[in-house]
This record gives sequence, structure tokens and C-alpha cells, in this order.
Amino acid sequence: KTASIAEGSLLRFLREPDNPEDKLAILILNEQEQKIGYVPQARNEVIAHLMDGGKLIFGRVINKEKRGNWLHIKVQVYLRDL
Repeated sequence: KTASIAEGSLLRFLREPDNPEDKLAILILNEQEQKIGYVPQARNEVIAHLMDGGKLIFGRVINKEKRGNWLHIKVQVYLRDL
């Protein structure tokens, strides 16, 4: 089943420090806890360090568009200081 991604929906970010491809990897999950993908490696360093420091980071889908075989999702990222 394909993960559901609606504009305006919340996304949960989950650190994957043991990811063999990227030690700063951040998994993105939809509201049904289905895997959407990852924060792009070129943009994950600051977010990963904030998460590692105990900050709650999450996102909201701003828009989405199909680009060839890829679904490009624009996400607004939020930080909540716990």
C-alpha cells in the first residue's frame, strides 16, 4: 500500500543514527506511521543535531508534486523545545 500524504498533514521525524548510508539520517513518517522517505542528506545536519540535543522536530506538508517517478514534497519544519 502506498503511503498517504495529504497537503496540510503532519509528519513525524525520527532519527536513524545507525543508518549505514547516513549517520545523520532522519526518517519521515506520515500520520499513519508509514514511511514517506528521508530528509535530504544535504539538508539534514542542523535538524539531526537539534534532534540529538532533545528538540522535538516535526513537519507539515505544504504542497506536493509528481516529478517523473518521484513525489516531491515541500514541508514546513517546526521545532518544539521540550
